[in-house]
Amino acid sequence: MRLKTKIILICCISTLFSSIVSSAAVYLLVKSNSIDAAQAQSVQNALAGFTELEKKITALEDRTGREPDWEVLQYFMKQQKDDMLLCFVQTVGGEDIEVYNETVFAQADLESLPYHPLIDLAAEEAELTWGGRHFFIYRQEQGGSYTIYKLEDITYVWERMRMLGIGLVILTCVVTMLVCAFLFFILSRVLQPLKELNAGAKLIARGHYDERIPVWRKDEIGTLSDNFNRMAEAVQCRIRQLEEAEWKRTLFMGNLTHELKTPMTAISGYAKTLLTVKLPESDKEEALSYIYEESCRLERLSKKMMNLLLLEESENIERQEVPASVLFAHAAEACRQSLWEDGIRLECQEDGQVFVADADLFTEVLINLIDNARKASKRGDRILLSAKERVIEVQDFGTGIPKDEREKILEPFYMIDKSRSRKSGGAGLGLAITALILKHHDCTIRMESELGQGTRVILQFV
Repeated sequence: MRLKTKIILICCISTLFSSIVSSAAVYLLVKSNSIDAAQAQSVQNALAGFTELEKKITALEDRTGREPDWEVLQYFMKQQKDDMLLCFVQTVGGEDIEVYNETVFAQADLESLPYHPLIDLAAEEAELTWGGRHFFIYRQEQGGSYTIYKLEDITYVWERMRMLGIGLVILTCVVTMLVCAFLFFILSRVLQPLKELNAGAKLIARGHYDERIPVWRKDEIGTLSDNFNRMAEAVQCRIRQLEEAEWKRTLFMGNLTHELKTPMTAISGYAKTLLTVKLPESDKEEALSYIYEESCRLERLSKKMMNLLLLEESENIERQEVPASVLFAHAAEACRQSLWEDGIRLECQEDGQVFVADADLFTEVLINLIDNARKASKRGDRILLSAKERVIEVQDFGTGIPKDEREKILEPFYMIDKSRSRKSGGAGLGLAITALILKHHDCTIRMESELGQGTRVILQFV
């Protein structure tokens, strides 16, 4: 059962119980007061009737000097014109004579009732219910020989109580329904944040970690919504950290594999040459020296790539002043074999510029850019590697880069021409590695390219 339904049900039951108790109390109180008022009025009416009749009989006795007989009493009774007045005379033989009786009650019926005396009236009182009607009956004996009964009909009191009871039942039902409707409306408003909170929790459970709950209230529900948003923010940050860590691990493996390819290819090529071709001693020494240098650079590169990709962005790499001629020479030597095989010429232009960088890592930047330029060029083209004040440029005159692809090529594993890249052994990681290395060198990369005219990559040191 839903929370709102439970609250409405509990409140409605409580309201119904309270209404029933209140209505019952009102009913009993009104009933008691009404009966008391009717009884007081009946006593007053009976007293007035008995007093008036007694005065007339006393006056008659004074004139005649004796008690009136039953015919005279009958005359007096008829003069009262009261259908609720009864009179019975007790004869010498003990037989009661009915003097006046316009009701359906016999003297035996009235005599059998439990009477109790009235303090302020020389009479007795009893109650009688007959045929759905209710009466107060007053009895008074006068002169010791006749008895007078006075009936007061209080059925109207019970009719009023019946109507009051029906009204209270209807009122209780109406109040309960109004309370239910009011509670439904109020609770719908009050519990709306909980509904939104539930919806937000479902979305987050489905993977929408950026979902947040609007906080419009400052009560406990508002506090709960705010805490939920903080929890969602913490979950999202944690997920982002895990995804970033996973991405770094994946990128590291791809980067390391990609970057090991160039020196390994050079080492493999020289080793194969030494095995298959008889070279002069000087050429052998040169080849072995290059294999040794590339192996050492490969070892240094592997260690630095490991440290680079596992470092936090706030940490810096070790940098020192490196002449542009050294960077260019290392890059040209590393790319010489692949450029020769494709029939592409590399031209280096520098004028003694010096850059603050990690020589090995920045050499890898230039190698990646030259290799990308080689892949975009055709046989007989040239690649221009130049240095200016705080700027290094790599320019080719090949196919160019579409405008909508220039930003994407810096993303890991993105390749413009996937078939050509796979054929040449690429994995779409070169420029991603370049961008990462440049970031740690406080160096920006910008590309100017036109389709069919070539591309210029500009590295700007801050």
